[in-house]
Amino acid sequence: MSNEMENEVTLSVVGLGKLGFCTAVCLARAGYRVFGADSNKDYVDTLQANGPRFFEEGLSASFESVRDRLSVGVDTGNAVENSDVSFIIVPTPSKDDGAFSNKFVLNAIEDMAPALRKKNGRHIVNLVSTVSPGSCGKEILPFLEEKTGKQVGKELGFTYNPEFIAIGSVIRDLLNPDLVLIGESEKSAGQVLQQIYERVCDNAPRFCRTGIANAEIAKLAINCYCTMKISFANNLGDICSRVAGTDAGEICSILGHDSRIGGKYIKPGLGFGGPCFPRDNEAFMHFLENAGVTSDLQRAVVHINNRQMGRAVSRIKAAADHYGNRVALLGLAYKSGTYLTERSQQLDIARELGNMKPALDLSVYDPLASAEGPWRTAESLTSCVKGANVAVILTPWPEFGEAAWRDLLAEKHCIMDFWE
Repeated sequence: MSNEMENEVTLSVVGLGKLGFCTAVCLARAGYRVFGADSNKDYVDTLQANGPRFFEEGLSASFESVRDRLSVGVDTGNAVENSDVSFIIVPTPSKDDGAFSNKFVLNAIEDMAPALRKKNGRHIVNLVSTVSPGSCGKEILPFLEEKTGKQVGKELGFTYNPEFIAIGSVIRDLLNPDLVLIGESEKSAGQVLQQIYERVCDNAPRFCRTGIANAEIAKLAINCYCTMKISFANNLGDICSRVAGTDAGEICSILGHDSRIGGKYIKPGLGFGGPCFPRDNEAFMHFLENAGVTSDLQRAVVHINNRQMGRAVSRIKAAADHYGNRVALLGLAYKSGTYLTERSQQLDIARELGNMKPALDLSVYDPLASAEGPWRTAESLTSCVKGANVAVILTPWPEFGEAAWRDLLAEKHCIMDFWE
């Protein structure tokens, strides 16, 4: 694609959830004309009138700057007709066996198909939603060809392009990725995607272009390797809690300076949670077992992760037995920078401790996240910790690292920080 042609390319985004809408905004920020489509009319009406109602750092300001280049609506066919490349960014929920469901991907393709069928020019379909390995070749591509009557590699291009983003920093991650993974039906389709991202990204990421099946496995393998590092660090934390004079955090810092390991995700704390890491492990294990390959390593990662909650509850209960029963829990979100409590060990810990009422007098505070339970929900950090015997930092929000609130604790107290 020449520079002249690149400037004329228009894009569509099918699915305007947290990742879809952020992606649409980032594409428009790069100067592309973007047509967004989502089947939820009330949600689309809200986007058109007031912008996004969910929080992402930098999203609102970026959206305001691209309103003239980003259109949103419920007509998927119109979005496809007016674009050259379509990004499919819809949910792929986990099934009971751990594999991802392709239901919403197939629904999106069915909605796109009439417009794709009647288009004269070549169109590229770019699947961003994370799918289980083998999904594209076995189900998605055949369905796309059947519904459109067109052949992938000729009339249609197809790419699998899963993102590596974290909730709370989606805009930053989209604009500054370490790598851009592109599984391509043929090199020309992958080249179009690469040139789009070269214009979108503020940095100069590594482009990893490969076969579609390779990209499907690589997406899950990267995330599962990250969780392996997390569980390794937490296992070190368990070891050091039993060996006098040792510091797991310091040891992990040493490990991180070895270039073969690296410092990211190698820090003891609570277990991983959220909407991606747990289910990516489950999907990867399902894939491995179906392929007849042992999943022992990934099962160990999940086992270590799951036991972190019980270890934390035991430590907090022991501290309360010694210092007093007023306990302040700081953090419910599965990580700082987000309101999400999906698969949050912090929330699980709060519920477990709350069930010990009245033996424990529990108050809970989080700057963004909220959940109901057998505890007092504090309106502020200071009201949460005032008079507490045990203050527990469960989510490493920056304000919890400040010193001022510590003077409000009971005379007999302790502070437990699961991220030190």
